Amino acid sequence: MVQMFYYDCRGKNCHKVLRHEGFPSKILLFPYEGWAAPATTSFFNIKLPWWSRSRCEIAESCTAGKKSRTRNAKVVECRGGTMVVVGRFKGVAHNPDFKLVLTTNVSNADFQLGYSITGTLERGDRKEGKMQMTHFAMIKRKGY
Repeated sequence: MVQMFYYDCRGKNCHKVLRHEGFPSKILLFPYEGWAAPATTSFFNIKLPWWSRSRCEIAESCTAGKKSRTRNAKVVECRGGTMVVVGRFKGVAHNPDFKLVLTTNVSNADFQLGYSITGTLERGDRKEGKMQMTHFAMIKRKGY
């Protein structure tokens, strides 16, 4: 049985769904097939503070447990249930910038698989204007 909260929140505010999930929310990352560079298997944890709707804390962790980076990022809430998270990991020479676009407008197939929020991750260097889509991002519902 699908919880009615998630079905009713499709296309609504991402903050509402993330607050219902609890913090930190684990963002599963699946490599994009069109990206030519090798992709590490990693995930992001996102934590939205109660005192700010324009900031969040992003923690990138590899599944091997060897690398972990934490950074504060800027959050922009767009219409149609889309949230854009933009930030930069300090001390990273290659692809330090990231742009995470999340939406609650999930397809029926993704919704049936248990995802409440989907999106994409772009990595690169904004100063050079080289941002590439590297991963698909998914957040599962509670109970999946």
